[in-house]
Amino acid sequence: MPQREIMTGEEVNRPTVSDGIAFYALVGGEKPVTYSKLLSGKLDNAINWYPKWLETQFEAIPPWITDCVQSLPEIFKEVALQTAPGTSIDDLASHLLRLDLVKSRKDQDVRLVARSIVFAILGWQTMLFQPALGTCPLQLMAVADVMDGYTGQAFMKFKQDHSTIKRPLSDFLLGFGLMLPKENICVSEDTEDLQAYEKIDIVRPEEINVSLLHRFARIDVEWVDVMAPHLEFDKATNKLYIFRHPSFCMANLSLLEESGMRSMIYNCATQDDDNSQWASEVEISQFLHEILLSYRLLFGQNKESRRGFKEMINNADDMILQQLCSNKDHQFEELFKERDFYRLKRDFPILRSRLATLNHQMSNLKPRGWKELWKDKRNSASWLTFWAVIVIGGAGLLLALIQDLLQAIQLAHP
Repeated sequence: MPQREIMTGEEVNRPTVSDGIAFYALVGGEKPVTYSKLLSGKLDNAINWYPKWLETQFEAIPPWITDCVQSLPEIFKEVALQTAPGTSIDDLASHLLRLDLVKSRKDQDVRLVARSIVFAILGWQTMLFQPALGTCPLQLMAVADVMDGYTGQAFMKFKQDHSTIKRPLSDFLLGFGLMLPKENICVSEDTEDLQAYEKIDIVRPEEINVSLLHRFARIDVEWVDVMAPHLEFDKATNKLYIFRHPSFCMANLSLLEESGMRSMIYNCATQDDDNSQWASEVEISQFLHEILLSYRLLFGQNKESRRGFKEMINNADDMILQQLCSNKDHQFEELFKERDFYRLKRDFPILRSRLATLNHQMSNLKPRGWKELWKDKRNSASWLTFWAVIVIGGAGLLLALIQDLLQAIQLAHP
């Protein structure tokens, strides 16, 4: 039963989220799967955070929407069951209206309300974007500005009209930006980013990790609840945006690879082979794999970064995030292969441009002061050579000084 709370003297229905309803986001329109089966094995208890997170999203829905729905959990379920490759937001809105799950007030267009609800649920079920309900007229759709005004690859704009609402989900979402980019593309107009994308082929954990990014480049990590802008970097504010829920990526992959069942995010894949920007189903899987591997590159494979993560997040609700970022070893060899160095075209074809930009930022920075010189081990051969010269040269100068002092003493006391 829905919870009830008193606000401004009126009773307001607030839907609760059961585990079964929440995990329609992963099951999508496929055959039913039990909650216990989904959380079996290495994912045991790893995504218990999702129903609570979803309930928080439900509680933030504006009253003008909650007043128009019969049962938000039921709508959540129906959207998941009815979505398939090629489905549009308008198709799903029509389905909800046929079931009388959405009813509008006199001053509202019921179809626009239904479209807004479907759009919001799509964001929560895929975690690609956060809907910004109530921030603009019903004639527009808006995503939340999770990067404080920065527009990068994932979000090039935050609002769009309904002109493509009847087209497949991939075509409509492309109106906001490349939330699901194809392999080996760079859409940045920044000359440095383009050069880095073309020139940088290899990245190493000892040369690009969160500890170095923070210590030398003064880059701060901003954790976000949406995966589309994962590893987007805002040069103006020196902020690196990282998705805080890798277990969601792992659950999507595990469900597909173990059961052959496609989750909601795969319904956002392009069905057009000639689409040169948006990801196919195969590339969505690649994107999810790369997100998981990136936590090892930036955190797990470097001691200082592992220690920094523990100081950065004391009580992470995502168990997989803790395992990937704070443990030296991991137990997910079947999902990705950890290496001493990574070829961007091979290991990170989708995140290639973002990692190339970060690597370029690091390569242009020089340590300031003796303390940073001592800690800067990005190039171990150069580091050893530099300090060997300092030590040997210093020892030679010290011996020469001692010899001069002894000669002076001998001359003073013949």
